[in-house]
Amino acid sequence: MKLHDLTEAYIDYEHALGLRFRSDAKELRSYCRAMGDITTEEVKPEAVLTFIAGRGPVTARWVQKYRILARFYRYALGRGFVSISPLPSQIPKLPPPLTPYIYSVDELQRLLTATDSLQTPQSPLQPATMYTLLLLLYGTGMRISEALSLTIQDANLRDCVLTVRNTKFFKTRLVPIGPRLVKVLNDYVLRRRRLPLPAGEASTFFATRTGHRLNYEWIGKQFRRLRTTTGIRRESSARYQPRIHDIRHTAAVHRIIAWYRAGADVQRLLPQLATYLGHVDVSSTQQYLSITADLLHEASLRFERYAQPELRHA
Repeated sequence: MKLHDLTEAYIDYEHALGLRFRSDAKELRSYCRAMGDITTEEVKPEAVLTFIAGRGPVTARWVQKYRILARFYRYALGRGFVSISPLPSQIPKLPPPLTPYIYSVDELQRLLTATDSLQTPQSPLQPATMYTLLLLLYGTGMRISEALSLTIQDANLRDCVLTVRNTKFFKTRLVPIGPRLVKVLNDYVLRRRRLPLPAGEASTFFATRTGHRLNYEWIGKQFRRLRTTTGIRRESSARYQPRIHDIRHTAAVHRIIAWYRAGADVQRLLPQLATYLGHVDVSSTQQYLSITADLLHEASLRFERYAQPELRHA
């Protein structure tokens, strides 16, 4: 059986189970192209290892590719399409997991100010698009994919609520927003409506000059330009630099710090934050709460206020 045919059959199988399977399908098709027009039995383990390893040092992408292919070959073995898996038998030691970068308020302001540098005659709305997108990500903690999937009709600015559809976990949620963010979104959508609306009110909120959805690669490129302009970076020895996705982590951490400073019951509020961020449970939210100097300081102050009465009576 041709590897391509088996791959497409497997993708159809996953779709039949109700999975979107977009990124995995893209990876599997890339695997097919790398292997060439061959049968499943002609796949060589050395070629598979080369595909998984890619170029450069071992990263989490190694394991991601391996797991995608492992599920594919379990499917193939279970149905008798292959007699043996060509996957490597050992997984190399991976580097430490990525640590989110928590932006300071000053750094966020510098990123917003730097959006003016993105102005081009061909795309006059480009600075406003990035400015509004950054504020939306920080103000709501939305995933970048959720923000780029937002449509004009999803933004009910009169009632100050956004509808986030078909999220990472196939759920739809309502995200209330404050008046300042509503004003920014209102100002942007007025300019956005001057661009083409190929799907009417269902057209994407953040759009190219032709009115179509922006892609993540383009956004990533613009964000790297902003990061370079503002000089925001990790130490020179770091394996990776601050990402736009880290704004979501930043929003969560800053919210916790604000609750601490307000004397709120943080443990009671965490489930609400989890729901707002679209997490399936509180444990996912807790992973976002990277220890920063500010967060550690506020937690320490809280502990001191709690402990002092006990110490006085000891």
